[in-house]
This record gives sequence, C-alpha cells and structure tokens, in this order.
Amino acid sequence: MKTYCKIITALTLLLASACEPQEKPASYPEGEGFFVLNEGNYLAGNGTISFYSLETGEIYNDLFGTVNGRALGDIPSFMAVEGSMGYIVVNNSGTIEAIDMATMESLGTVTGLASPRQMVINEMKGYISSLQDGGIKVLDLDGMAVSDEIEVGSSTEAMVISAGRLFAAHWSAGSTITVTDLATGNLIRTISVGLEPESMVLDCNGKLWVLCTGGWQGEEIPRIVRINTSTLEKEAELQFRTVDDNPSSLTCNAAGDTLYYLDEGVRRMQVTADALPSGVFIPAGDRLFYKLIAGPRGMVAVTDAIDYQQKGDLLIYNSRGELIDTEQAGIIPGYMHYMKD
Repeated sequence: MKTYCKIITALTLLLASACEPQEKPASYPEGEGFFVLNEGNYLAGNGTISFYSLETGEIYNDLFGTVNGRALGDIPSFMAVEGSMGYIVVNNSGTIEAIDMATMESLGTVTGLASPRQMVINEMKGYISSLQDGGIKVLDLDGMAVSDEIEVGSSTEAMVISAGRLFAAHWSAGSTITVTDLATGNLIRTISVGLEPESMVLDCNGKLWVLCTGGWQGEEIPRIVRINTSTLEKEAELQFRTVDDNPSSLTCNAAGDTLYYLDEGVRRMQVTADALPSGVFIPAGDRLFYKLIAGPRGMVAVTDAIDYQQKGDLLIYNSRGELIDTEQAGIIPGYMHYMKD
C-alpha cells in the first residue's frame, strides 16, 4: 500500500510540474563573451549568429537557426541590444529580427526595409540607417513597427547618439555627418569630414571619432576626424599615409580612452594622441582581418573572413597582442557585439 501511494504521489508531482510553465534554457553560457554575426554567402540567405564565451573559451555556432529552425537571412550586418532584447539588422533581406537574448528565440520580424545598415536605440525607439533611402527609419520597439522617418537627404551608415542628437554618417560616395535633434526630428547641421565615413565612435570625453576610407577607388587619402559633439566643430584631422591605405572598423574600448582600427592588422591609439600610430599592434600576417572589437581587460577580437566564401575564424588576442584562441565561426564572420557579465 505504501509503495502504491508513493507511485501516485510521484505521478501527481510529475503531472503538476509538466503543467507549470517552463523557462526555455539559454542556448549559450551566461557571462562575458562576443556575439558574432556571420553574413553567409551573398543571396544564399544563410546568415547565422555565434557566441564566443570568455568563461568557457569555446564558440557556440548557429544559435538562431538551432532555436528557430531557419537562418537569419541574407547578410546579417549589425546588432543592437536593449535589456533582454536584441535586434539583428539583416541588410540584403531588408529585415530586422527581434530576439530574446537569453534563448535566441525570434520575437518578431520587421520587413520591407530598404537595405538597412545599422540601428541605435534611444527611449524605446530604434533608428535605422539605410544604404538606399534618404531617410532614417524610426522603429517603435513596443509595437515593432516603423512609426516615422527622419529625412537627412542621403544614404546613411554608422550612427551614434550623444546628448539627444543623432549623428549619422553618409558613407556610400558621401563625405558628411548629419546631426539631427531627436526631440524635434529637425536636421541641425551637416559636417564635412572626408570621403566615405565608414565607422565612428564616442570616446570617454564625449568626442566623436570618424574613420573615412577615402573612397573605394582611392580618391583621397583616408583620415580619422575628431568632432566636438557640443560645438559640432572639427577639432582634429589625422591623415593616413597614402591613397592606397585601406583602414576600417574603428572601435573603442569600454573605458573610452583607447581607439582600435584595422590597417595592415590592428592598430591602437590613445584618444589623447595627436597623430596616428606608426606601428601595428597586431600584424595581420596571412590573415584577412575583416571586423574588429575591443573587449574587456585589453582583449581584442578580430574576424578572419579567409576568402569571403567559406567559414571564417574568430581570433582572440590579449592586451599584449598575443593570440590566445582561434575558433571557427560561420560563413564570413563580421560584426561583433560584446556581452558584459
């Protein structure tokens, strides 16, 4: 009789447990690490997302596809995070995928965008740049729908927000930064920088640094420009060596006092510097360095696209520029997002 009662009790507990809502397990370890957007092959729609854990020293590939049973789309190129939500910009598919950051579950897809490039978030609104439109789409994050558009008169790429102002780079055949007042939606000013401003960051002093490639045909010498975000004036203009230089992927460490960018490898400089560094911090060697991000404790992560066709590598370097780990990511590993502990 006692055995029978124990079986009935166990079954009751099991059924009760099955009826309770269960939390979905995370598809990657908790803690610090780097998300990597793998662009996939052009027009193949096989973009994926990976996570490299600084806790385990391992990479976890195809997180979105494993959970949702489908690929992200054609060329995922940027990722914005707000709390527990992530927003992945899928450039050639013209979509933004909203995901649960813990589980990678899709929570909705915004479609019909014209070549979206990047997205920044301010007060539950997402601002989406475009390679084809002359305006920046405004996404209502609560309703996951485009609610407005800011006309800037040119295509846009990199964006940052400072003191209620949206700074947007006119990258494709452009040479300007537009500044918009987010409270009114009015264009305040257009700042001339250099041909094709490709990437930009804010430093610890609130100054805006803009890397200009000089044009894909080498029309002018590339440069990095520093802008005062209060006065909207250029404070410095640091030129590279020749028109044949091909710098890209300007980024900044968490402290905001050190800049990194790609140029024959990884170069770094203090934000107090008045000239570009003459030496390479991490030589590229026979690697094809594609994207770069600064991590914690002086660490640097770089993607190697290999040949822009196959699965590439994620390379992790310490603060001395020493390679400490190499992991295979997805096809054409590109943009990275650092996840804090």
